[in-house]
Amino acid sequence: MLHSAGSPRSQRAAGSGATPHERAPAATRRSAILLLLGGLLSFQSALDPGATRCEAATLTLPADAGAGAGAATSVPLVIDDAGGILGADLVIAYDPLVTQAVAVSTTSLTSGDVLVVNLAPPGLIRIALYGPSPLSGGGSLLLISFRSTGPPGSHTGLDLLSADLNEGAIPAALVDGAYCVRGSPAEVSNLTLVRTVGAGTAAVLTWDPVLPALFYNVYRGGFGDLRDLSCFLRGVAGTSNQDDAAMPDSGHMYVYLVTAVACGGESTLGFASSGAERLNRAPCP
Repeated sequence: MLHSAGSPRSQRAAGSGATPHERAPAATRRSAILLLLGGLLSFQSALDPGATRCEAATLTLPADAGAGAGAATSVPLVIDDAGGILGADLVIAYDPLVTQAVAVSTTSLTSGDVLVVNLAPPGLIRIALYGPSPLSGGGSLLLISFRSTGPPGSHTGLDLLSADLNEGAIPAALVDGAYCVRGSPAEVSNLTLVRTVGAGTAAVLTWDPVLPALFYNVYRGGFGDLRDLSCFLRGVAGTSNQDDAAMPDSGHMYVYLVTAVACGGESTLGFASSGAERLNRAPCP
């Protein structure tokens, strides 16, 4: 998901009481403020010619991040052009039932900067990054370490909620990512076939849901040992579907098997009586 952030934030000075400047006429106060802002902007521009650039920096989290159940991985936050950045305030959200952020570290691009991280509460990452001199170039801005907490196939977005670059002086375009707990989901159970009287010859297949399946594939074959299973229906969204009303020849049979598909892959076709896992020789595309 692409969105933008980084609209300029207002700045104000706080004091403990009235000063002679605060009692000055309005025109004088405006002049003093303009001189002050002008001095700040001139200093920043001299230090960092790119601090007031118009083009946005694009920050991206990967769409294919993930690790196996209980495993850990590092996820890069990538920036296309960090030129002129002196400071960044970032907020990232995710589902803690799927994964847990455990650490954030700098990279070669940001090794000279100070990094402050808050990982509480679970599901939210707050990052402050700042340094004495502006960054240049692009690449991995930070590395975020995650550990999978959910079952295989569970997934969550990695949502860049906000990115304040140079306190809004540099606009930011944000590209959200995704995290998947890799591994096949559980097998589908309690598959039934019902042919209703008066409904022609079409049969209704039903099965129990598998969390966190995205959809289901239905396979059909003609042998009890399932050796000739092939893809019959792909991408069934729910937990029931009609067959095509075909009838097997006399003395033959139809055998059905349903698999669950999640972000980590497709569940197995089960195991043969020998204990060996069945091979999926004709998987659904």
